[in-house]
Amino acid sequence: MTTSLLKSILKKMYHDYAIVFPGLDPMEAQKASVVLMKSNVPKIPSDYVQFLSMTDGLSWNGLTLFSLNDHEREQGAFVHPGIMQQFGMYVSNPLLEKKLVLGMAPEELIVFYPAQNEYQILDRYTYGVIIKLPRFYDVLYFYAGCLMETAE
Repeated sequence: MTTSLLKSILKKMYHDYAIVFPGLDPMEAQKASVVLMKSNVPKIPSDYVQFLSMTDGLSWNGLTLFSLNDHEREQGAFVHPGIMQQFGMYVSNPLLEKKLVLGMAPEELIVFYPAQNEYQILDRYTYGVIIKLPRFYDVLYFYAGCLMETAE
C-alpha cells in the first residue's frame, strides 16, 4: 500500500471527525505479532502495521479499527479497543480460526485471512464473507470511499 494513499484517506476521515490516536513504532506491532502467533493467532499484516504507525486505531462513522492496545478516552467514558485485548474474544470461535480480527462496523467484522492473503468483511452475525479485499487501503476505501470522491 502506498503511504500517500493511506495518508490521503486518513486525512479526509480526520476532517470528518474521526477519532485518531498517536501512531506507534512499527517494532511494537512486530512484538505484538509474536505474542499473537504464540497464541495461534495470525500476525499483524504489514500494511496494517503501516496504518498503526500513522494512527494507533481509529473510530469513524460507526467504523472501529483496533489499535495495538486499548486507549481510554477522556473522562473514561469510552475505551477504544486494542487487538491484543480483542483477540481473546474471537480466538475460540471456530468460524474465525486462522483469521485476525482488526475491526468492526455496526454489522460487520473486519478480518485478515493470511491463508488467502486478503482482508475480509464478514457479516457480524453469520460470519459469512461479504467482500474480499487485497489491501488494507481497500478496506478503508470500502468504508470511506464517499469521502475520497467529494471535493476538498
